Amino acid sequence: MSRPGIRAAAVLVALALLGWHVHARSKPEAELNFADRLLLSATGPIQSGLTSVLSKTGGAWEHYVWLVGVSEENQRLTEELRGARGAVAELAELRTENDRLRELAGVRRRAPGATVGAAVVGRGTSSRFRTIRINRGSASGVAPGQAVIAPGGAVGRILRSSGGYSDVLLLTDGLSAAGAVVQESRLRGVLLGDGGEELRMGFVRRNDADGVGPGDLLVTTGEDDVFPEGISLGRVVEAAVPETGLFLEVAVEAAVDPDQLDEVLVVLDRGTGPWWAGPAPDPVEEPAPDDGAAQELELP
Repeated sequence: MSRPGIRAAAVLVALALLGWHVHARSKPEAELNFADRLLLSATGPIQSGLTSVLSKTGGAWEHYVWLVGVSEENQRLTEELRGARGAVAELAELRTENDRLRELAGVRRRAPGATVGAAVVGRGTSSRFRTIRINRGSASGVAPGQAVIAPGGAVGRILRSSGGYSDVLLLTDGLSAAGAVVQESRLRGVLLGDGGEELRMGFVRRNDADGVGPGDLLVTTGEDDVFPEGISLGRVVEAAVPETGLFLEVAVEAAVDPDQLDEVLVVLDRGTGPWWAGPAPDPVEEPAPDDGAAQELELP
């Protein structure tokens, strides 16, 4: 017999045995004859082996499907956690901004004249001037020479302005000056910038050394036509008597760190009287949103 014939015969025999096996399995135990029992005994180990293989294969597949589901669930939870963390950070930033605006509103309520809020949108990189840029300009009534303050105290004065933006000359700039008075002793002088990070109180005579010392608070006098009276300028760090010269060397730490400023108030109208004596005005006008298109300003 040829090989194809042998294969066909083997297939027929296998099918016949399979049919016989199925028929014998369906019989009640009492009706099984000797041949049926012999067939079931011979095919039992084969059936058990096939069942074991199929069971392991099915278990492995189920395990694979389970692992895929766990991976997808883990990825989904990771994305949700990332989104939740972003929302928490955004909420914290909004709370911080709200606290700053409330504090700014409290400062404005002490103003004897008109003010306008502004957001800091840039910091000067010029070696000529120490400045910050705000998003209020001539369209909001801002003009060169006006005072700029923050909740901590004086910041500087408007150096130049355009329609929607202005540059603020900081107190620490070498061209800045403000009338200053020691709050407790009422000793007067002029607060001067040195172009760096510090300030100094100038024109304090040697024989007035008892009127100023470390820790003393300096406030504006209101006599320089820029700042209203009573705004904090900084605290004295050191008051030294030089070997020669007519005036003391008084180092001052600024009340406001310009690098940490986000919002400020521009004093449009100084009004009359000290800063803390002003009537309660309307709620503070929130800083205008930054549209990301800072304008170039022309020097006056």
